[in-house]
Amino acid sequence: MSFEARDRAVFDPDDFIERMMGDLALAQSIAETFLIDIHRQIDVLKEKLDKDDSRAVELQSHCINGAAAIMAAEKFREVASAIEKAGRIDNLRIAVALIPELERELAVLEKEMRQTLL
Repeated sequence: MSFEARDRAVFDPDDFIERMMGDLALAQSIAETFLIDIHRQIDVLKEKLDKDDSRAVELQSHCINGAAAIMAAEKFREVASAIEKAGRIDNLRIAVALIPELERELAVLEKEMRQTLL
């Protein structure tokens, strides 16, 4: 089964479905759950940023990074990874500055997922 993703760096549905052992229904269910949960995960990240807790920012963005990797969402994952690194080096100004980009990439990802998989 092949899906036409406009930009596989945003979302690669074929790769994601392959990771789900070719089970389209499972892939769709996990994608729906991801799209619900990832907004909550970003809210938690913002709370950690508001508390100026570098270690918590690093750990929370690591969770987002991992979820994005599982979802075959490379551009979104790259931004989460950059926030994780900013937390690791205790530079929360960089992390805060990347939040709008993270949210933009999520909006693009969500649109792409809905058009190609859901």
